[in-house]
Amino acid sequence: MSLYRKPRLESLIQELISKQIEKTIEMNNVLVTVMSVDVDEGHDKTIVNISVFPDDKKKDVLIKLSSQASALAWFLLKKIRIKKIPELIFK
Repeated sequence: MSLYRKPRLESLIQELISKQIEKTIEMNNVLVTVMSVDVDEGHDKTIVNISVFPDDKKKDVLIKLSSQASALAWFLLKKIRIKKIPELIFK
């Protein structure tokens, strides 16, 4: 992977996932922010670091996002030209 491709891909994934979470996943009285995205070299796994306000809701949000991970990965495949659907891991 080229020197500039990985940071561009991570930035694009971060932007798309944050917009899609805001649009489709309903979370009442909870603010979810995608802090960073880290794609491994083989595009097999993508670690998405999130921040949740209030903090006591983070466990519930992680469960909800993990259950929607395949739908978010499918959304990424439609929006970005990549060969593999990355496995999304929320932390």
